[in-house]
Amino acid sequence: MKIVHGLLEGQVLQRDSKGKCYADLKGKCVSEGDVEIRILKNVKTVVHGWTVRGRAIKKEFSAKLTAVKTGGPYRAEFRIRKGQKVLDEGIVSEFFVGDVWILAGQSNMQGVGNLVEAPKPHEMVRAFYMRDEWGVAKEKMHFLEEAVDPVHNDYGSGPNRPSKKDLQRQLKESFNGVGPGLGFGLEMRRRTRVPQGLICCAHGGTSMDQWSPERLGEGGGSLYGAMMRRYVRLGQPVAGILWYQGESDANPEDAKKYTQRMKRLVASTREDMGQPKLPWSVVQLGRHTSFDHEVSWNSIQEQQRCLPQLISDLDVAPAIDLDMDDGIHISGKAQGKLGERLARITDRMVHGNRKSKKGISLKSIRLIPNPNGVSGLNDTLVEVTYDNVTGNLMSEGLPTGYALLNEKRKDSRAFFKTTLKGNRVFLHSNMNACELETMSLSYGHGKDPYCNITDKEGMSIPVMQRVPIVTEIAHYCNHWQSKPLTDLGKLSQFNYAKTNQLKGWKAAPPRAGIGVLPKERDSKKIGLFALRTHLKADDKMTARWFMWANAPFKVWLNGKAILDDSKASPPMNKLYDTALKLKKGENEIMVVMDLPKPAPFLGIVAQVGDDSRKRLENLSF
Repeated sequence: MKIVHGLLEGQVLQRDSKGKCYADLKGKCVSEGDVEIRILKNVKTVVHGWTVRGRAIKKEFSAKLTAVKTGGPYRAEFRIRKGQKVLDEGIVSEFFVGDVWILAGQSNMQGVGNLVEAPKPHEMVRAFYMRDEWGVAKEKMHFLEEAVDPVHNDYGSGPNRPSKKDLQRQLKESFNGVGPGLGFGLEMRRRTRVPQGLICCAHGGTSMDQWSPERLGEGGGSLYGAMMRRYVRLGQPVAGILWYQGESDANPEDAKKYTQRMKRLVASTREDMGQPKLPWSVVQLGRHTSFDHEVSWNSIQEQQRCLPQLISDLDVAPAIDLDMDDGIHISGKAQGKLGERLARITDRMVHGNRKSKKGISLKSIRLIPNPNGVSGLNDTLVEVTYDNVTGNLMSEGLPTGYALLNEKRKDSRAFFKTTLKGNRVFLHSNMNACELETMSLSYGHGKDPYCNITDKEGMSIPVMQRVPIVTEIAHYCNHWQSKPLTDLGKLSQFNYAKTNQLKGWKAAPPRAGIGVLPKERDSKKIGLFALRTHLKADDKMTARWFMWANAPFKVWLNGKAILDDSKASPPMNKLYDTALKLKKGENEIMVVMDLPKPAPFLGIVAQVGDDSRKRLENLSF
């Protein structure tokens, strides 16, 4: 008797929710009759005595393996009986019952870490190698040269396949090959105390297009087809899929399609494997010592961070802080740590272990007063709060990794200190609140940042890219014209009607950071200067005018004075606001400032919004 489907030598069978496994077996034989099965543990102990489990006919047999409890190693003995006569026999000398996982993606899942740092194997952590054989899991697990599917090496099991001796020699000569799979399996065994099975399916340098479910029909000639062929060959459900991929899609064309392709890939595996809630544990891209396609790389990372919000039964583990063995591949030692991170999120997601946290996720970003700040200088902090933090956030050395980005995606280099407290991060800068509100926040900006913030268990906070510090913020008024006012008296005596005679208006220069200046920053002129802008309302309405200023000023709306402060001075930390009763159509806002000295920073910052300083959509500037 020879089993060809359902139970291979050394296989790990997937346990069900009650801790038992079931398998449909098929095979070849030379006789006909009843198929009996006996299960032993540790060779000697009979777990299930001889029982009829199937039937053999026309040199083929089928049978069912039922209710084998979690554990192992087990031994399965088979025989065909007709009456009292045994006509044929077979043995699977070793198999296990536990949890089985598919390892898929590209090179960092395949493993390129140095083998000298590979984790030590454990007899209860097994691998279904690419040669379609089970064994104790040990690196290098993804040995593409021995794969039987041609997508991995072009020859598969065909006539050009190297000899077993040549393959063994190539494997022996390998110096790299550590991925996160073995570290994951070891940690899951430690956590659950049950055997672990790892199905090796990853292939370096591969894109989402190459993993497309639409290529299922190509069988072993495609990555998705090869993965599904191996899944079908084993004849068992799996506990989940581990996925590390995205490097090959970090380009302008493919990055924009990443989320949709991930949705399709996850949905297809769940449908094709008949497991509607099949869990996915995804690694967020780490570092790459390159400047190529930085925006696309960060886009992939941000999309991966957001996947759990879009796809159920999926969680993400970061890799941004891990050591590397070359410019893009996680080191052998760090792959073990990554495996532990994957085990943490998987244990919670798959087994519901409440002692195990999900991946750390962003909860909120907000601006708060700095109780230790000086007025106008470091008086506002950016507070970042995270969920799913074990213990406290911490770092080796000074915590670092955040970037404050302007609208052009450039790092303002504004943070001079980062402090950690519990599950919160406090970012210190010399910017005031109105400047910070216009910025976005990143952690792990670029392709090769230095990031070092983790929780007590060593789980990194995730990379995030260009997350607005304040959302739906009121429109900033950035398009102004300016004009020096000579011989028009003092601000307190200024006559708005005289502005109708003014000519020679010019575009107001931008103020450093945010806002506008009434004159060029290198101008030595002082005295009165006028600024004007126009906004168009779709209908008659009441809005709010918000403004910061660091010199005496007066504001008019359509010729009517609405706001003034003759004592305004640096720093720009006082927020003024008043009602704007806008008419339908075009409205003019005029600001006259009295500059007491030729300082290059005296100017204004202005917004128009609703009572909560939120954006109004029926206005244009």
